Amino acid sequence: MSFDAAAIQKLGWRQGSVLGPELAREARARAPAGIAPDEKDWLIVTSHHCDVVNSRLEKEPFVEVLRAVVAAKADGQIAAGRNPRQLQLLIADGATSVILSCRVHEKWALPRELLETEAPARALPEKEGRLIAEWLAKRYIRSAFPSAFDARWRERMKEWTRLLEKHTASIQGVYLQLDTLKEVAEEVPYHCDLIIAVPARLRNEPNWASVREAIDSAVEGFWNQFQPRILCEGVQVQGTDELTLASLDGYQRFDADWVSFADETETIPSTVDMGL
Repeated sequence: MSFDAAAIQKLGWRQGSVLGPELAREARARAPAGIAPDEKDWLIVTSHHCDVVNSRLEKEPFVEVLRAVVAAKADGQIAAGRNPRQLQLLIADGATSVILSCRVHEKWALPRELLETEAPARALPEKEGRLIAEWLAKRYIRSAFPSAFDARWRERMKEWTRLLEKHTASIQGVYLQLDTLKEVAEEVPYHCDLIIAVPARLRNEPNWASVREAIDSAVEGFWNQFQPRILCEGVQVQGTDELTLASLDGYQRFDADWVSFADETETIPSTVDMGL
């Protein structure tokens, strides 16, 4: 069978495309043992757009598809990428909305040349498509902190989440640096610094000083409650236009960044994360 990458691009295939009925049937037949896709499932292309339309079949012989089950009700515990193994999305489908549930292991390869045979049934909105990609990637690259550090603050996770949700229109990302990534004895404190990334446009608004102060005070107040086991050495609230790879050197993207996906807030540009 000859390969025509131009046909794939012309049909509109990209990351986030949903297989049409014929291709979905083909993909279901190729599902690995233990995965039993249903006709009602959405099968979503998760491969990078550049790989989907690559002109060389030998370089990218397959695309990866992810099974998304239409769910009856929402589950906040797996929404917006907060769970590394399960994900739930709310997708507008005409006049109604569809709840999709995905499991990280329910994905498999489909020969890429098959995309020439049928156009996508639909495409996910850009934000939801990117959320899936980041959710899958975080399984391998998500930040890892010492268990001894996590044990000192994790019981207050809901309080931290509420703080982020309160400032969700302003906070795009949270980065944390520890003085050591080693497991330390109970009597030895962890020293931490945080950088809070906010949309660049906020720095030009009249209330920028008060917004920065409110975020700084809230974040520092949260971490100060863990003294002397955790010592917060400082909080920097910076616009995304001020952040560089050099300024983030030594910092890790901090847990609960899924909050920024919970509404229409902008998310941190992916280019900022490339050096982490």
